[in-house]
Amino acid sequence: MNEGILGRSGRREWPKVAIIQDAALAFVIAILDISYFGNMFKPTVSWLDHLLVLLFTVPEIVALTFRRRWPLTVFGIVWAVSVGAIVLSLASDVNYTPIFGVFLALYTVARQGDRPAALAALALTAVPAALTIWYPITEMKVVPGDEMTVIISDIALTLPFVALAWGTGRWARASAAATERDQRELEEARQTVRAERVQIARELHDIVANAVAVIVLQAETARTTAPTEPARLTDVLAGIEALGRTAIAELRRMLRLLRTADVPVTEAADRRGLADLAPLLDDARRVGIRIELEVEGTPIHLDDSVDQTAYRLVQEAVTNIIKHAGTGSHASVRISWSDVLTLDVVDDGAGRRPEARRELSTGHGLLGLAERIALFGGELTASPYRSGFRVTATLPLSPVPDQGADPSNPAPNPP
Repeated sequence: MNEGILGRSGRREWPKVAIIQDAALAFVIAILDISYFGNMFKPTVSWLDHLLVLLFTVPEIVALTFRRRWPLTVFGIVWAVSVGAIVLSLASDVNYTPIFGVFLALYTVARQGDRPAALAALALTAVPAALTIWYPITEMKVVPGDEMTVIISDIALTLPFVALAWGTGRWARASAAATERDQRELEEARQTVRAERVQIARELHDIVANAVAVIVLQAETARTTAPTEPARLTDVLAGIEALGRTAIAELRRMLRLLRTADVPVTEAADRRGLADLAPLLDDARRVGIRIELEVEGTPIHLDDSVDQTAYRLVQEAVTNIIKHAGTGSHASVRISWSDVLTLDVVDDGAGRRPEARRELSTGHGLLGLAERIALFGGELTASPYRSGFRVTATLPLSPVPDQGADPSNPAPNPP
């Protein structure tokens, strides 16, 4: 049965259709109670007895209409109606001992309430059930000598209803909880897959995209300088060969480790840190970028994950300078050590910028950096600076994962 749906606020909402369905069910339950446990339809019943039965029936119908919204309150009302009607019947000539409404309210508490509430409702149900069984005995409506037979037969009739109402409610609750748990686990699995895909995209970009971009630009330099500077051609080709071999080696390592299920994706790439910046800056110089490295403060040992993130930031910023600022531009890489690690990469944008270089950008470099840095509680800013571009990041000196970080709003890629 539909037990309500979750709204945006997380609270359960009951559509009008569900309320109409519950009202109809409440009306049917009331008719059953009147038919099986009352004599309202007998012509000998006085109008006062009819009125008293209605006074009990109407509150029960209204309460059961909202049983899914307030299950405990509704159970209390229906329980009081049932006990009150039976006690009145025992003390007067009224003949009305309703019990079906209690069964429906019991089911609802068992379905929506926790175990203590469900057990308490089950225990309380014994009161109207016992009174209903005892009523014909006290009212002398049983042939003398048949009392025990009637009691046993009534118990045999009532207990299955109680067990069915309570058991079905608990089973429905357990089934819904299992379904919700399966959905939650499925969503967690999907999130894990998405996270793995993002990690793979970042590693592939760092390993392949940057190396390929530099190789293409070095090849362009070789093509344009070969006629006039043949001696330089050898150095450029040697740089292309070294970059290609390095990229292939890292890619082979990553692909091999990705096939090992128990190895995290972040372990697939070769670890590099700030101590490995020299070859990266030399690659930039080979394509005509005048780049300087400045270090302020006293370097300290970094956690591998933070060190690699710092290296990747400088790598992406320098590669963007090569692609966007062009040959002949001037750039600086400043590393400041204090309470936090500050990385600042600036270029003057004064180089030659062939239009074809736009196609070298994947559009995911700074996006991946923003995700990496956010995981450690750092900050990244990237924006035009004077005639060039500036990328600045701060990182904690030890990894402090920020579960609340939202990597979906990274700094923009350079133009």
